[in-house]
Amino acid sequence: MNKFFAALFLCLFFLAGCGARETTATHMQRAFTAQANGDAQTAVTAFNQAIALDPNLAAAYVGRGTAYATLGNYTQAILDYNQAITLEPNNPTAYNALGYVRQLSGDDAQALANYSQAITLNPNYAEAYFNRGLLYRQLGSYEAALADLGSVLRLTPNDAQAYLERSAIFAEMEQPTAALSDLNQALTLNPRSAQAYNSRGMMHRLTGENQKAFADFNQAIALAPDYAPPYLNRGILLVQAGDLENGIADYNQAIAIDPDNAEAYVNRGAAYLRLGDLEQALADLNQALALNDDLAVAYINRGNAYALMGETAKAISDLSRYLELEPDSALTEQVLAKIAELEAGEP
Repeated sequence: MNKFFAALFLCLFFLAGCGARETTATHMQRAFTAQANGDAQTAVTAFNQAIALDPNLAAAYVGRGTAYATLGNYTQAILDYNQAITLEPNNPTAYNALGYVRQLSGDDAQALANYSQAITLNPNYAEAYFNRGLLYRQLGSYEAALADLGSVLRLTPNDAQAYLERSAIFAEMEQPTAALSDLNQALTLNPRSAQAYNSRGMMHRLTGENQKAFADFNQAIALAPDYAPPYLNRGILLVQAGDLENGIADYNQAIAIDPDNAEAYVNRGAAYLRLGDLEQALADLNQALALNDDLAVAYINRGNAYALMGETAKAISDLSRYLELEPDSALTEQVLAKIAELEAGEP
C-alpha cells in the first residue's frame, strides 16, 4: 500500500502543477503535503477547496480518492476515481488507483479489470503491473503473477520489492532455487531489508541449510528489532535443535511484538508440550485457535495435549478436526492410529 500511494503522490504532484490556476495549485500542494505527512483528513479538505475552484480537475479527484482510501472510506474513494475517469477517460493513474481500492473492497474481478485498463492505456506502467501481479498471486494465478512481476523488472530493473514479491511466488510454487536467486538480488539492491533476510532465512531452513537460515534471521532482527517474523522463525530453528528455552524466548518476543500471531502461539504451545507443561501448552493452543479456528496444526497439538491430560473425548474431537482440515496429511495414518487407541480406551 505504501509503495502504491507513494508512486501516486509523485505522479499527481506533477499533474497539479501543470496548467492549474495558482490558487488551485496552492490547495493541491497543501493537500499533497498533508497526505504525505499522514494527515488524510486535512488532505480531503484541501482537495475539496481545489475542486470548488476547478470542478474539472481530474487530479484533484484522484488525490481526494486516495485520501479517502487512506481513511478507509472506500465507497467515496471509488466515487472520486470514477469522476476522475469521467473527466479523463484515458487516465491510467485513475484506473490503477480505482483497481487498488476495488481490491481493498474485495472486488477482485473489477480490480483486475481496472489494472488491465491502466496497462492498456500505458503499457509501461510498472505500478499497475505490480499491483495486478500481487492480486494474481493472491488468487493463485501464479504464472500470470510471474509475468506481471517480470514486466515490472523489465521496466524498473532495480526494484528490490518486485524481486522480493516474485521470490514469494517461486516459494509457493516450490521452486526454492528461483526464490533464493530473487532474494539474493533483492538484498543486493537493498541490503537493509529485514523482510528479505527473513524470507531468505525461511528458504534456507526449508532446504536444510540451518546455519545460513540462523544467520539470516539474526541479521533481520539486527536490522528491525520490532519485526516479529524472524523471532518466530529463529525460535523454530532453536526448538528443532532441542534448545527449547531459547526457542520459547524467541516465541515470547514474537508474541510481544504481534499479539495476534496465531502461528507463534501454536509453536510456543508445542514447545511447552515437549517440556511437559500441559497447562501452558493448552493455554497457547487455545489462543491460537481463538485467533484462527482453521489452523490445523493447533488441533493436532491440542489433541495430543488433551490425550496426555486424560481428556479423551476432546482429544478425539481435535484429532478428527485436524484430519478434516488436512485430509492429505503425511501424518494421517499416525493420527488415525492415535484416535483408534483413544477410542479403545488404551493408555
